[in-house]
Amino acid sequence: MQTSVMLIAQLLAAPGGGSSVSPPAAALSSAGTVRPRLSFRLGIDPNAASVPADTGRRRRRATAIEYSGFYRTRVALHKTLSFAMLPLFAGSFVTGDQILKKSTDAPKWARNLHRPLATATAVVFSANTITGLWNLWDSRKDPAGRAKRYIHSLLFVAAGAGFTWAGVQLADDAEGSQAMREKHRNVALVSMGLSVTSWAMMLLFK
Repeated sequence: MQTSVMLIAQLLAAPGGGSSVSPPAAALSSAGTVRPRLSFRLGIDPNAASVPADTGRRRRRATAIEYSGFYRTRVALHKTLSFAMLPLFAGSFVTGDQILKKSTDAPKWARNLHRPLATATAVVFSANTITGLWNLWDSRKDPAGRAKRYIHSLLFVAAGAGFTWAGVQLADDAEGSQAMREKHRNVALVSMGLSVTSWAMMLLFK
């Protein structure tokens, strides 16, 4: 009864003599005490805009890698010379095998062609080494395919060291010794294998 009297008194005290009823700012409990709205009781501002939580994680923008036209020209030259090495390797092996097996009785064509083929191989390989290392330096900031490029370069440099040893030191020693001829051939074959593996890796694994 007391609660009903208080509610009627509140309505009569409203502006306009009770002709219009405004919703109360707070609800009354059954005991007649004022109970704040849930949002105020929890300390939440109902008018505050919803702000997304800052996770503190920001995606790093990918850096664009630009290559010059000269770089692309060197890449094309490097690929062409890589294909040119294959017949040179084959010719050097065939002529060298004839000399290894027959020594001074080897066919004249084998003795006449082996040194020019070996020299041409050295020239092409040197040009490919220069263009390859130059391209490796220009692409050092590009993360795409970086591991493959470094493995390719290491194999190529190892092959170059083997060719240099076989052509500069072992070739002269092979003139008068069958054992040194075999060593010269074996070092050259290992170097060819490393070079072909390096070339095939770049060709097949894109």
